[in-house]
Amino acid sequence: MKKFIFVLEALALGSVSFAIEDAFVSWELVDSDDIRIQQISVQASEVISGWDTTASIARTEYDVDYEPVDFDFLGEPAERSESNVSLQLNTRKALGENFWILGSLGVYDGFTSYSSIWLDQYFAERFSDLPEGVEGADNYIAADPKGINGSVGIRWQYKPNTGYAQLTLSQLRDDISPGYEIDFDGLTRSSLVLATSAISLSTENILTKRIRTLVELRGSRTSERDWRYGLQASGNFGLSDKLIAKLQVGAAIENPDFEAYYGNLELSYSITDTISIYADARYYEDTGEIEDSLLFTSAAPGVETNKQGIGIRWMTGEKWSARIYFSRLSSTYEPTNPNTDFFQNLYRDRDWDIAQISFGKTF
Repeated sequence: MKKFIFVLEALALGSVSFAIEDAFVSWELVDSDDIRIQQISVQASEVISGWDTTASIARTEYDVDYEPVDFDFLGEPAERSESNVSLQLNTRKALGENFWILGSLGVYDGFTSYSSIWLDQYFAERFSDLPEGVEGADNYIAADPKGINGSVGIRWQYKPNTGYAQLTLSQLRDDISPGYEIDFDGLTRSSLVLATSAISLSTENILTKRIRTLVELRGSRTSERDWRYGLQASGNFGLSDKLIAKLQVGAAIENPDFEAYYGNLELSYSITDTISIYADARYYEDTGEIEDSLLFTSAAPGVETNKQGIGIRWMTGEKWSARIYFSRLSSTYEPTNPNTDFFQNLYRDRDWDIAQISFGKTF
């Protein structure tokens, strides 16, 4: 395919060439009766002086109807609207015929989930305006969530064109919206910053013309917590010239008592050379978040989710492509306990409607 080449001459840097390969724009809506999330993102891939690079920017809008439980006499209903902006850069470069060096860098500013917004509202209504003289009243601060992440890695082709191994090391820093509790010793605040280190080892193999597999082992450790280990296996299977199946299963564990399991299946059928339809189903369950050091914890109880969706993809010639996808997701939480009963309206069962639309062009 023809690529548009742009050359930038700079005295200090010399000659740097840009080869734009493709660009995509996507929009996603996730909607329930009390929470709405919208995201628009732009992504472009290009070759910059031999580095295969993908850059993306996304903006996410959250609209949350905060509703305290009936026995929360200090709480008031509220509507919260928050946004998040994120930038991500992923790149790699060949080192000879069998090795590639990998790198990524990302930043974000703003809340990253509806649950963190809900909890921030809960704590703000209680502790943002404590009277003078309350011990620890100055421990409350207005939340300013943001974060940065980076990774380095290496990819090895150990079997020509059919076998690959990859090792990645990552580091993340998140400035979060903290939790609070108050007792006879005054107001106590949880950590403001979470630091996470992660390592990933994967192997990808093309077993036949119709079977491709990927197995990944991950480990991560977040501030003041134990290591979390995860194993994920996925495969693409060409069942016929027109029918493709994609299967993914995985699990994660963390001491003392966190376990998670999930699976995803997608079937894609080519109606014509340019149009295909697909359907997918996903199941996920976990035993609940690890409770933090505060006695009055906001850790989520165990949850089970089920998702089913259907979509269509099409291409116009060799350059334009588009995708439309709709799905329904149901989440079912385990009952809260005396330490989390005030969060029953956050950790309640919900049905979500999901819509995704994307357009792309290859140059």
